[in-house]
Amino acid sequence: MRQFGAVPTVGARVRIRKYRTGGGRSGNVARRALSVLRTSIPYVSTVENRGPALGGVDGETVGEARMRGPVQLRAQDRAVTAADYELLARQAAPAAARVRCLPAGDGSDAGGVRLLVVPAAVPDETGRLPFEDLVPDDTMLATIAADLDARRPIGARLVVEPPFYQGVTVVARLKPRADISAVRLKALAEEALYHYLDPIHGGPDEQGWPFGRPVHSGEVFGVLQRLPGVEVVEEVRMFPADPLTGRRGDEVTRIELDRHALVFSHRHQIRVEER
Repeated sequence: MRQFGAVPTVGARVRIRKYRTGGGRSGNVARRALSVLRTSIPYVSTVENRGPALGGVDGETVGEARMRGPVQLRAQDRAVTAADYELLARQAAPAAARVRCLPAGDGSDAGGVRLLVVPAAVPDETGRLPFEDLVPDDTMLATIAADLDARRPIGARLVVEPPFYQGVTVVARLKPRADISAVRLKALAEEALYHYLDPIHGGPDEQGWPFGRPVHSGEVFGVLQRLPGVEVVEEVRMFPADPLTGRRGDEVTRIELDRHALVFSHRHQIRVEER
């Protein structure tokens, strides 16, 4: 171990003249969002962040501390219940946006624990989540697994992995009111769909799409019909899609999700009729 500087004596008063802090989640920006230098650098004319800035976490609020406290006292740093696993995983990797603990399965997998991890992702310049940013990196998965491995009961098998993402493509045709342009309404409709069918911030309560919850074409119809500027939703069609290959399945009115799955918006297509 190497030490730099003097070690304060016991009871000494230490004054820190300045320090740096991060911006929390507000510092998480999309790729190509940073393009201005705060100070000039010789021979550098332009700058650009090639990758998104991730990992910023806001400080714990009073409400969050009130929720965490009882669970922390009950768990005592031991992973026994599903809530224990989820709490300890969030502490090990604060940059994870969502953590879900489920039984690993039946038969030979009975008694195991499956922990699904969704990393915090930043929308790109179009406001959409890049699919590759929703897959946690090996470092995050290994950090969570190593921390829980020391806290799980002896004999409990643990699997830490990303969830399965079910792509959903919506094809809709809208009739606008007289006070809105077709271009504006198309942008509003796409924004609403990408926000509602979002694994991190979407869903009926805007807390992230619930794991395993199916998608109904009727609720998609309601999301579009509630938009300001929509006179009539003429048509709504929904298709399951593979977010990796882009392949689209047959039209359905309901898309089932297994308990390990979340939705992912994949290339919605909106057509607004000209008045």
